Amino acid sequence: MNKPMMKLLPFAIAAVLPVAAQAEGPIDGTIYGKVNVTVENQDEGDDSVTALESNASRLGFKGKTKLNDSLFAIYQLEYEVAADDGSDVFKQRNIYVGLAGNFGAVIAGKHDTPTKLLQNKIDLFNDLQGDIKNVITASDQRPSNTVMYATPELGGFFAKAAYIMSEDADVDSAFSGAAGWENDVIYAGLAYDDGVRAEDSTVLRGVLQATLGDFQLGALYETDETNDIDSDGWMLSGQYKVGSWALKAQFGQSDIKAEGGETYSVGADYKLGKNTKVFGFYTDNAADNDAIEGNYLAVGMEHKF
Repeated sequence: MNKPMMKLLPFAIAAVLPVAAQAEGPIDGTIYGKVNVTVENQDEGDDSVTALESNASRLGFKGKTKLNDSLFAIYQLEYEVAADDGSDVFKQRNIYVGLAGNFGAVIAGKHDTPTKLLQNKIDLFNDLQGDIKNVITASDQRPSNTVMYATPELGGFFAKAAYIMSEDADVDSAFSGAAGWENDVIYAGLAYDDGVRAEDSTVLRGVLQATLGDFQLGALYETDETNDIDSDGWMLSGQYKVGSWALKAQFGQSDIKAEGGETYSVGADYKLGKNTKVFGFYTDNAADNDAIEGNYLAVGMEHKF
């Protein structure tokens, strides 16, 4: 074999092997993701800048493989990508493998806690500057080493429970659980965390959401006891859909992240297509002693695939 061919051989093998590996069995997964970017004027304290932000843009792979008539293998591998500057390539989000069937589903890996999942769509500015994690709560957690069970469909009732292993003999493992009920109009639930965000921490969260035609109203209340310090927070949100527009606003107060925390946001989304929208928002976050301080005016675009 001549030298040019010898040099090309490793590349040819590398190109063929993945194809051969994929051809051994069915491909039963889905590739999905979204790109969400905003151009923002950020006024934080004495500093004011214009910035391009990537708001939890992500790439994911998920699937459900039939094992028999009543049992399925399920999996997901989701990664956050920075669409603004390319940093933090493939930061892990929800990653798990598990089994699903008539009994519900059991998964193991890194995953949002049931308490975090309970917020559903009440936070209308999720992943943006008005996200409740910035002012209202410290309990939107995605811990590693999680085993979680979710009930099957039970006439609107749902429940999830997660055991989070510390993997440290000197640190207690944690628990997160949530239960609720929903139909086409009402979504309501309660969640409880023990030792999730800190070893000496308990959190109770309640949510209520009502969808009345084109109107959606939501409320969240949370109490947090961490290191013998009691604090609480609440948030209200509202959205009105008219044609391709969604007009939304939310307001909340909390001492959980910082004493005297307060946040409000107003915004509008305009759908360009089923999976594409442009949007704008204004958010003001504040707290006592300037522990949290900032206002943000932004326009952006999101495309899901």
